[in-house]
Amino acid sequence: MSKHGAKVLIVDDNVSNLDVLTRRVQRLGMEPHTANDGHMAMHRLNEEPFDLVLLDIMMPNMNGMQVLGKIKEDAELRNIPVIIISAVEDTNSIARCIELGAEDFLAKPFNPQILQARISASLEKKQLRDRADQFLEEQSVLQRISHELNARLNIDNVAEIVLSWAMDNTTAHLGMVGRLLGGGRGMKVLAIDGESPVLNRFRHQKVRIDHVEFERAVTTGLPQESDKKEGFLLPESKRRLVFPIRRAGVVSTLLILEDAITKRYDQKTISFLTNLVDRAGPAMANAILYDQVQRANQSKTEFISDVSHELKNPMTSIKNYARLMLTDKELNEQHISYIDVIERSVDRMSRMVSDLSDVSRIETGHIRLEIDEVPVKDVIQTVVTEMESQINLKKQILNISLEDDLIVKADQNRLVQILINLLSNAVKYSPAESNIAISVQSDGADMVEFHVKDEGIGIRPEDREKIFSKYFRASENGARGQVGTGLGLNISRQLVNIQGGKIWFESHYGEGSVFSFALPLIKNQDEPSKAVQPAIEELPEPHPKPAAD
Repeated sequence: MSKHGAKVLIVDDNVSNLDVLTRRVQRLGMEPHTANDGHMAMHRLNEEPFDLVLLDIMMPNMNGMQVLGKIKEDAELRNIPVIIISAVEDTNSIARCIELGAEDFLAKPFNPQILQARISASLEKKQLRDRADQFLEEQSVLQRISHELNARLNIDNVAEIVLSWAMDNTTAHLGMVGRLLGGGRGMKVLAIDGESPVLNRFRHQKVRIDHVEFERAVTTGLPQESDKKEGFLLPESKRRLVFPIRRAGVVSTLLILEDAITKRYDQKTISFLTNLVDRAGPAMANAILYDQVQRANQSKTEFISDVSHELKNPMTSIKNYARLMLTDKELNEQHISYIDVIERSVDRMSRMVSDLSDVSRIETGHIRLEIDEVPVKDVIQTVVTEMESQINLKKQILNISLEDDLIVKADQNRLVQILINLLSNAVKYSPAESNIAISVQSDGADMVEFHVKDEGIGIRPEDREKIFSKYFRASENGARGQVGTGLGLNISRQLVNIQGGKIWFESHYGEGSVFSFALPLIKNQDEPSKAVQPAIEELPEPHPKPAAD
């Protein structure tokens, strides 16, 4: 703000003083306004904006100190600088006014040089404060924009946010955000806003952009403004502004604004739009990348599902023919051992395919659970029977500690699957003739805790954050040598979470690990609860939050 043209309110009950100050202010190139008492001064201040107040202390009815207090109490007025007019000997009143927030004081009689210096200094201070306030306000707005943009990973939502801010901060009566299409002068409309209902037909459509300002915006990366009538979407439009939005240094999207007035946008508006699109670029890039990742994940999931389905038939055939061969009475022991290898290999392949199929169903939300009241003792017996041959093969000792009559709310088959996954890992990663333990007990509240402890190789600290991740295989050589998909722990975590439980682990490298999970305890057996529960799309984190497998 320049002092020339500044509006100054002069408040004094002395007509002679008003006349002198009015002429002095006019000579300085400012616009003087007067009030002869405190009440009139407050009325003028509330009716129109002023850049400076020259305020006499000694006035009847409402003195200058009272006026100053009201100004500084008002949020709309408190930033106006006030220069106190006072007799030199009235030092106590001057000090009190400075304490109340007066900018400066002016002694009577008026010295022209001092008057000019005091007014100029006060206006310059106000200018600096206004600039600082404006900067803080702009930064606050830009932070809000960044927060809104970064909270969205859908490109249409990002485009709508950009367009909303652009329309709210310009006089445009039409706005559009479009993503450029490769190999031609076209774009796909992501968001459109305007006063005409005919604009809706453009939403999510492909439109041509063959006018010169579009081409210049794309090639130069700079905003282009035009008042040429060709190509306007609305017939009443008289000006168009095209703002390029960059992604990784390349213009990928355009912000287009049409206005019904011919006046060009001022520098403040252009600066705002520049900051807006600068923040929109990374948000657009993140949204596009997220969309690509989602599509890739969907394709991967569909591929896994298809492959799992196609592998089941040939594996079933191999296993059936192997069993048929065992009926041949002319087979010797060596032949029988070969067929046994075939069967065990097919079983291992079948488990891998089942894991892949489970992952696919969990990711797509198609896995279904038969939730029922499940006796823990029956589950443990099934798991031990299933794993007995593997445990005996390594001459390991399995210890079981189980509280009597525990019943959990779970899918029995999936609970068996979780325990087999954990126990299988304990067997694989523990040395021969080592001890393995399964313990199950109530937590004393409303959960049943399952613990599988081994004396295996343990987990390196650097691997703990990944232990429950899909396809993760530990870096330890002993772990790398084991056959598996790296899906068992991930599937176990998902199945536990879906059933309302939690899973965690403790491990000391070189000493062994304990994998634990908890499921809801059934306390009242008089009211059985049975239901079919679909998987949810977003699974909760295990507790305590593990690193990942």
